[in-house]
Amino acid sequence: MMLPNIKKMCFVALCFPTVLCAPAVAQNSAWMEYVEELSDSETESTYIENLFDELSYLSDNPFNLNTVTKSDLERLPFLSELQIENLLYYIYKYAPIQSIYELKNVEALDMQTINRLLPFVYAGEMKSHEQLNLKQAFKYGKHEILLRSDYCFQEKAGYHTPTEEELAKNPNKHYLGEPYYLSAKYGFSYKNKIQFGLVGEKDAGEPFWNKYHKGFDYYSIHFAIKDIGIVKTLLLGDYKASFGQGLVLNTDFIMGKTSDVTNINKKNSGIKRHFSTNEIDYLRGAALTLGINNCTVDILYSHKQADATVTDIDIISFKTDGYNRTHKDLEKKNQAELNLYGVNFQWKIAGFNAGASAAYYDFGGKTLSPTPQAYNLFYLREKDNYNIGVNYGFHRKFLFFQGETAMSKNNAFATINTLQFSPASFIAFVASYRNYQKDYQSHYGKAFAEGSTVQNESGIYFGTDIKLKKHWKLSAYIDSFKFPWLKYGINMPSEGSDFLAQISYRPRNNWDMNLRYKDKIKEKNYTPDNAKMVSVLPYKQKKIRYQLNYQNVSGFKSRLQLDYTLYTETAKEKSHGWMIAQTIGYQFSDFPIQIDGGIAYFKTDDWNSRMCTYEKNILYAFSFPSFYGEGFRTYSVLKLNLAKNITIYAKIAWTHYFDRNEISSDLEKIEGNNKADSNLLLKIKI
Repeated sequence: MMLPNIKKMCFVALCFPTVLCAPAVAQNSAWMEYVEELSDSETESTYIENLFDELSYLSDNPFNLNTVTKSDLERLPFLSELQIENLLYYIYKYAPIQSIYELKNVEALDMQTINRLLPFVYAGEMKSHEQLNLKQAFKYGKHEILLRSDYCFQEKAGYHTPTEEELAKNPNKHYLGEPYYLSAKYGFSYKNKIQFGLVGEKDAGEPFWNKYHKGFDYYSIHFAIKDIGIVKTLLLGDYKASFGQGLVLNTDFIMGKTSDVTNINKKNSGIKRHFSTNEIDYLRGAALTLGINNCTVDILYSHKQADATVTDIDIISFKTDGYNRTHKDLEKKNQAELNLYGVNFQWKIAGFNAGASAAYYDFGGKTLSPTPQAYNLFYLREKDNYNIGVNYGFHRKFLFFQGETAMSKNNAFATINTLQFSPASFIAFVASYRNYQKDYQSHYGKAFAEGSTVQNESGIYFGTDIKLKKHWKLSAYIDSFKFPWLKYGINMPSEGSDFLAQISYRPRNNWDMNLRYKDKIKEKNYTPDNAKMVSVLPYKQKKIRYQLNYQNVSGFKSRLQLDYTLYTETAKEKSHGWMIAQTIGYQFSDFPIQIDGGIAYFKTDDWNSRMCTYEKNILYAFSFPSFYGEGFRTYSVLKLNLAKNITIYAKIAWTHYFDRNEISSDLEKIEGNNKADSNLLLKIKI
């Protein structure tokens, strides 16, 4: 029986003080809040999950400030080019760094950035360059084992045992595997010079041990050696590669539009291992980085199979969700072949850098041939393709410039160029121009954009950060973009704009608050009732968020968050949504326990006004669920150190809806209005 509105509101109101009084997080999680901001942007969730996984690893394996390199710091996306240069200059001038408290003396590092940085650095001894000793490596290397399992307590429609008649009628109406997620990771490392990793994973619904399949659905392995003479990195197995601004080749993370408005530059991360359960964005083969003086050369080769819909001679489309849960999924598994050959050259000297990248790839003799539609007229339709690009940049005191221009096999081009200017420590500006021609084709390209591909888009972005008085900060950006050709769901060229403004107030280090306003206008197809003509009309989405954060030295941390969304499709069609959420955490000083928890109430008119929010999760796991309708969400996360080298992470979450009797649809449908999930991770370090 549904509760009257007044009773439901009272229920939620009573829950909040209960949660507030519970113990709960002192662990420095400012970088998690940064990832949360990325989640609230329109950056694809897969990219954010990859970044979260890597940052989780780096926070567990921090850098020594006295030996850290520019390439190390570039792996931390919240650091701008100016902040990296200033930090390296301070280390060069005042080394050895005695304490992490010296970070407050680095120009351009504010307290927010320092808090984000702290989990990734420490002040250790300065050591001279060490020769690799395999005997020492095997004796003193570190081993890590991670075992994880997720489970939904309610039965989903896909796990219903079908009758023979149902199977004959539709064999894809049920999942072939078990209703739990399972993954295992083993990693070995020695002073960041040798790395070895093995990963196995199966998603919920994929068979693990039955007549359809034995073992994990996905396996990954890598071996890396670093800093051996001129060999900076040698990688065998699965790896990631990213050069320039990502127009030619980028299988790594790409920055979206966030309240960190001036930090939109793509950093040249080169090659690095793939030690993730992500089944799509990686290369498989071998990669080598050579470094001599100010020059580096990257050479890479990749051969991998990909899930796809194919014919004897064509690849119709790639399957990118990573699921192999039904007969239809298995028919597409590993049906396409991808071969890539790449090279990158970089030259750096004080204040200037330049480079060139080239990538050639083919599809194993088959032709990429997506089903012809008006919007995909300029998509790649070839047996092979290549991309060539040049990247460039310079910095002079407080002026930074980075850019890349690239060309594809059909002579179409793409370019992005970004200028950052910080005339004083309290103010910074950024301006960026991008132009990706409608027929530019790059299968491995991924760069700053409104859309999901480096194609059919032009735009101008302006952003500024201004510190107002002592405790106030204003951040704002505006991005104006155009799509010269049709897009999926848009039957004519279109345009739009994106605006964000956030004001932050931080009177003390232990508490702060911010108010954010976001306004986006885009266009899509619209068909009025009983009309035959399809019009392309704008839709608007306005979002307001207020956050109040508090933490103290005793281990307590709290956040109150209020969200409101207004979605307008036409002058007469509007939908609203709002949510109030409270999260807390506590790190016990006398016991090896950390507890985090949260509760939220949401109410939206429909999917367009849905609410999305970041949640704390177990180690290496990212959670950013979305909700629509009316209900509440609560969760709790426990970290327990059983012994010096053994840690257990556990999470349980529950969502209750007031406005429905079933959740989701198709094979994911749950009968009822409750959904409860659990996550469990065992970490062993030797």
